[in-house]
This record gives sequence, C-alpha cells and structure tokens, in this order.
Amino acid sequence: MAASGLNQLFNLLAYLYVLLRRIFNASWIRANVWISQADRVIPKTNGPRHKVIVMGDSLAMGLGDWILAGQVAGVAPSILKAAALDKQVRQRWYCLNRGNAGSSSEDWLPPKGPRIEAGQPTTEKKGKKGDGEAEPLLGDDSPGGKSWERIFGPGRVGEDAEVVVIMLGLSDVVRGDAGLPLHAMKRDHNSASVLYPEDELAVVVKNVRSIAARLRSLGKKVAVVDLPISGAVVSSYGEGKVKRINRQLKQICKHNLSNVGDTSNPVAYVSLGLNHKVMRPEHRAFDSLHLNSKGYKVLGVEIYSAICPMLVNCEWKMWKQKLAGALPEHERVMKANAEELVGEGAAGAEEVVGGKVKSQ
Repeated sequence: MAASGLNQLFNLLAYLYVLLRRIFNASWIRANVWISQADRVIPKTNGPRHKVIVMGDSLAMGLGDWILAGQVAGVAPSILKAAALDKQVRQRWYCLNRGNAGSSSEDWLPPKGPRIEAGQPTTEKKGKKGDGEAEPLLGDDSPGGKSWERIFGPGRVGEDAEVVVIMLGLSDVVRGDAGLPLHAMKRDHNSASVLYPEDELAVVVKNVRSIAARLRSLGKKVAVVDLPISGAVVSSYGEGKVKRINRQLKQICKHNLSNVGDTSNPVAYVSLGLNHKVMRPEHRAFDSLHLNSKGYKVLGVEIYSAICPMLVNCEWKMWKQKLAGALPEHERVMKANAEELVGEGAAGAEEVVGGKVKSQ
C-alpha cells in the first residue's frame, strides 16, 4: 500500500512538473514571437522580400524548444538558416512562427469551409450528439476559425505570404477529436498503396484539406507535415490510428490537392512520423511528445528540402514581372505588333484546306 501511494504521488508530481513547464515554455515562446516577429515589424511582401508562414498547433509553435530572449522557437529559424546558406535562394525571406499551442484544426478552418458530413461513427467519444451523429464543424455561411482570421484575415501578416507550412493535427489527436471513422481501421496502415475513400477520411484530415485548398486558391504554395507516431499521449491514442491519419494526409497531398486546380502548384508532403532522422529519443522534449531544440533543427532542414523549389519559383516569378515591367514603351509596342502578326499568320494558315486557298 505504501509503495502504491508513493507511485501515485510520484505520478502526480511528474504530471504537475510537465504541466507547469509546458505553460512556462509556451508563454516564453509567445513573448519572444511578439518581440522579434510581431506583425508590426514584418514588412509586406514586395519586390525582393518574401514570407514563409509556419502555422498550426504546439508542434508548429515549437513547444519543447528552449530559446534565449529575442530568439524564435520551432522550425522557422532552421528553415531561414537553410535558405540563407542555399545559393539558389538569392532574395530576402522571412520565416514566421505562427503556431498556436492548443489550437485544433477547426480553429484554422477558412471562411465558408465545407461542412463535415454527419452520421459517421468515429473512434472518439467527443464531438458527438444524439445517436452518433457528429456535430458539423463549420457551416457554409460561417466565418473562418479564430486562428485563420488572426493570421490570414484582411490586413494580417499572412495575407501576402507566398509559402505556408501546415503542422496541424497533434492537438486533435491528444484531445481525441481526430474523428477517424471506425471502418477505416480495416485498412492496412503499413501499405503505401492503400487509398482511403471519402467516407473513411478522418475529420482532421478533411480540415487540413480544406485549409490547404483555400490557401492554394489564394495563390499560395503549401506544404503539409504529418504527425509523430510515438510519444506520450499519442501512444495511448494508438499508433495504428495515427499511422492511418498520416497515410490519409499523404493521400490528400499526392492524389487530391495536387491534381485539382493549378496542377503546376502541387502540395508538398513532409513525413515526420516515419522520419528516423527526426524521431530519435535524443530529439524528444521533456514531455516525450514534442521535439527539443535539436529535433526542431533537423525537422526544419527536412521541411526546407521540400519547400526550396517553392522559394526559387517565387523569386523567379518576381524577376519575370520586373523584366516585363522594365521594357521600354517602344519595345512593348513592337512585341505586341510581332505577336499580332504571328496570330494573323496562324489564322491565314487555317484557311488552307487540302492544299488550296479558300476563296475570299
């Protein structure tokens, strides 16, 4: 009995230690973002200045990272450093940490997002009403989630960002709100060839798809980072469930989002759960769920490898616009006349049928 009481006391003290340290860590990270990356000090995207936004929950925020005053936590500094060392990238980039610890995928839904279908039984008890019908997360006439409006609303810092990294879903899993349908559990989560039908997609996956689709429709380039499959809380949720959610995230990036709309603007997918460079014991934070400073540095490099072509493409578009605008007036007129003559020649060629010219 005495040993049992000591174990309970030890578990309680460990829980309080992790809880208090998380609160302090999150507050310290927010304070430093407000100091060094506040909206008021970040210039608008213009000419050789560009922005990358890292958005999402506590993983995007960098919870578990230890920083000094004036520094930024998470993957943002590593992405920025990799860009500075890359000779392909020649212009000024800002990489902004806009993660919000505790935020769910619902908080980041864009305005007038699609309604989540009701009536599908899920593996979670939360988010249900009546006889198993899930509460729709966002109506057709609803405003955007509070985190979306704070970052991508009119006049906000992310409105003119060109590249967005989505790191969402960890809070949904921790709270048991991921909404993975029961019949999706029959799929082999270790098979790379399995494709999930629409009715087997988790609610969190549908939310990420809605967010990424809206960002692409705004002309932004998007990368999606999946979830860790090990660590405290995630392990109790079920490694198999998280692997299925990761498979679905990869599926929407590779087979859904990248094949609709502007196919020249595909969505990049970055694996965290199966990335052995990142998911090492020495890269885990004090709560064994998030990453520490070394872990975020390695993950930042992995993300940069995926978004580097996006940065180069943004710079090239800017140069093309500058070159087009720099042409003298007489050169623009000559170019327009030349294009008109080529068009007339092509139209005249269509008049030739069977080797004979049509009578006028």
